[in-house]
Amino acid sequence: MFDVAPLVPEARAVAQAAARIYWQHLQNALQGILIHGSALKGGIIEGCSDIDFRLYLSATLLTPAGQLPLPLSMAIQRDLTAIDLAPFQYIQAYVTSSQTAHQHGGPLPGAYHMLYGTLPVPEATLPELLQRARETIERAQHVPARVAAELLEAGGNRLQLRVRYMCTDVWPVMYSVLALQAPQPLEIWRLSKQSAMYLLPANAPLGRSIRRFSQCVHTYYEQSHSTENALAVLEQGVAFLEAATHWYASYR
Repeated sequence: MFDVAPLVPEARAVAQAAARIYWQHLQNALQGILIHGSALKGGIIEGCSDIDFRLYLSATLLTPAGQLPLPLSMAIQRDLTAIDLAPFQYIQAYVTSSQTAHQHGGPLPGAYHMLYGTLPVPEATLPELLQRARETIERAQHVPARVAAELLEAGGNRLQLRVRYMCTDVWPVMYSVLALQAPQPLEIWRLSKQSAMYLLPANAPLGRSIRRFSQCVHTYYEQSHSTENALAVLEQGVAFLEAATHWYASYR
């Protein structure tokens, strides 16, 4: 029922279990389950990577806010918590209907896989991809100031969350820079993070900073969640985002 064969081996059991739960609760309203990211392209960082789903649903099931009714979401959550997510950190899923698809845009050709059903919306076009890339880089200019402000706080798992959020800021910017540079932008999004990273010259600011960032991320998640390792991730992430912002200023 769920086509997990194209996924990397370590993602198949998690994807199968999650898809079955979504299907059991949503059934007739469920038009399709899409998966993208490292579960499909490879390059999973153990304990860091998430597994990304998009659920395409009939609008009749959704609230006026475009989400599932709270009791239904709670029932799904109860079942999802029983899944052993390793090597992923968590499941990330978004709900889309044919009426709200324009708010998110279609998926990028070749960079997604339908686990179940069919894609009920058009794929993203090249102009849409390039516009998303520009918007992603433009948003990144605000991240360094946000990080500096947030580091005045402490307690709980705040620092761990900031490391995770930095990853969700940096990797999309890397892909966006490469997409704007590439003669075939769609091909960039089909690459794993590691493969894409090495397209940036090692002797240039973007290439140096993204390699250092990647090394710090692996050290943090694979060796020690120490304060210094966390701060190193944030420092190198900011360095890359600043390099990307500088590059984009000349690109425009």
